[in-house]
Amino acid sequence: MTIALIILHAGPDVEKSRADTAIRLAGAMLADNKDVRLFLAGQGVQFLQHTNTTNDSTRALLGELLELGLEVQCCGSSLKAQAMETLPAGVSKSSMKGLSGWISTADEVVCF
Repeated sequence: MTIALIILHAGPDVEKSRADTAIRLAGAMLADNKDVRLFLAGQGVQFLQHTNTTNDSTRALLGELLELGLEVQCCGSSLKAQAMETLPAGVSKSSMKGLSGWISTADEVVCF
């Protein structure tokens, strides 16, 4: 099975939401029977916060994709910088070393 890695380091933005595009791409890749992993770093971890800048339908889609097997990890340093301590179910804390491991095993890597 093809392993696809999506790295999201851009924060949620109402007008040009790269987070929305990344999550929708993850869904399309899962539909193509790929093993999909999403790594959130930098401003990308803000996507997990409940704010007015994050599209609720995108957040709901993330929940559905987690149930379908999407693996999600977050950079621990980015979480600390954003003062985030609590993660949604199915999302785990990782590191750049963890991301490096995922990159090494991925067949496809996409960055947003």
